[in-house]
Amino acid sequence: MNIVNEGGKVASTAIEAMRAVPLAIALLVVNVGFLCFAGYVLGEVAANAGERNKMQMELIEKLVRDFRDCGKSGGS
Repeated sequence: MNIVNEGGKVASTAIEAMRAVPLAIALLVVNVGFLCFAGYVLGEVAANAGERNKMQMELIEKLVRDFRDCGKSGGS
């Protein structure tokens, strides 16, 4: 019982049920395409957000390190 096989069965059953209404099949295909595109875009956004987060943390670490070094060298 593979999930791909089950998904294929569901898709073929849905298409068979809507065979008399071609517009419904077209709308189903468009919706599936939109969901795939939205998933791809959200994946890219998440990857970019992760990279931005990493860069911000590195910048904060550098600022803290520079501030600590400034306090050591500028003592009375």
